[in-house]
Amino acid sequence: MPGALHNVRILDFTRYQQGPFATVLLSDLGAEVVKVESSDGEPGRAFGRDSSDFSAYFEAHNRGKKSITLNLRVAEAREVVRKLVPSFDVVVENFRPGAMEDMALGYEDLKALRGDIILASASAFGREGPYGQRPGYDHVAQGLSGIMSEQGGGPGHEPEAMIGGFADQVSAMLLALGISSALYSRTWTGEGQHLDVSLIGSMANLQAMPLTRFLRTGLQLGRQRYRAATYTHYRCSDGGYIAIAANTQPMFERLCDALDRPDLRSNPDFAGPFDRDRNVMPLVEIFSAEFARRPVEEWERRLTDHDVPNAPVLDYAGVAKHPQFAANGYLVDVPHPSLGTLRMPGPAIHMSGTPSAVQGPGPELGQHTEEILLAAGYSWDDIVRLKDCGAI
Repeated sequence: MPGALHNVRILDFTRYQQGPFATVLLSDLGAEVVKVESSDGEPGRAFGRDSSDFSAYFEAHNRGKKSITLNLRVAEAREVVRKLVPSFDVVVENFRPGAMEDMALGYEDLKALRGDIILASASAFGREGPYGQRPGYDHVAQGLSGIMSEQGGGPGHEPEAMIGGFADQVSAMLLALGISSALYSRTWTGEGQHLDVSLIGSMANLQAMPLTRFLRTGLQLGRQRYRAATYTHYRCSDGGYIAIAANTQPMFERLCDALDRPDLRSNPDFAGPFDRDRNVMPLVEIFSAEFARRPVEEWERRLTDHDVPNAPVLDYAGVAKHPQFAANGYLVDVPHPSLGTLRMPGPAIHMSGTPSAVQGPGPELGQHTEEILLAAGYSWDDIVRLKDCGAI
């Protein structure tokens, strides 16, 4: 059964992570994604590449796509793009703002080739303002967006970055949402449009609650290890950790029962939510001592028996073994023609009528160049000519 976007064709000029992961998500939903690369390949192909030519970076962000090589510095290659555009629904790019216009491939140029084309741009800082024309990557966007300050503990503390690629990945999800929304809009307006999703805009949205609080009150709390004693994680007797989320009064009372500490329910220091908020650290000390008495597995059983939301804190090895991920297709096996079977994250969106699926591994460089050109109406003689002039 085809995916929700099975009739959608996407011409993908993006590199690195922000744009490529967005088009991976659309590929999982059934879109045909054609990745445009230079003859050297996009830089992500080389990141972390091992002796077997496996790059986790490239596979994670480019699985399920086709690859065509085009040297956009050559006029003939840009003519190929112009010939391809009418058969594609969406063009996606993450060049520095203005680069597409410099190649005469900006939105107005593309619109002249296909009136309802959608151009999706992934930027670092947005296209307007004093940083609009600057290049940028994940780490600098994390810095500018305030999330490093928040993660480090707030003003006066040393900034701390989130996991590498965090801004890229969040922005990619919003870019995929924007493209899907533009496709839906086109079904009833008949018109395409140009959309932009930036790294800092995505990070601002991710911090909607703390940023809204600051804009109203001037207060930035920063990351706090224990904002609530009942909504955190504790070390257990076997050295592992258990995460709990007992954020209602009934859950707190059941948590006390699971800990064999019913006395805490009536303790005036902890009896109500405002009491527990005022006395966070004394309650943390009590809970820390209690959780240290038993191993993770026993705590998971006891907390689950008392209907207290909980889960073990896993490393990647634990994630790989945990049955919940495989049962829902969040980890899947993808056959690769030269690397064997690759295990990787699967689609997070499940749809009953138009199921999502990984469409294949990352493509070899230029693997589909001839296939795509022939389908676009080029002859073999044309293809030889394009190769001889350096366009492909």
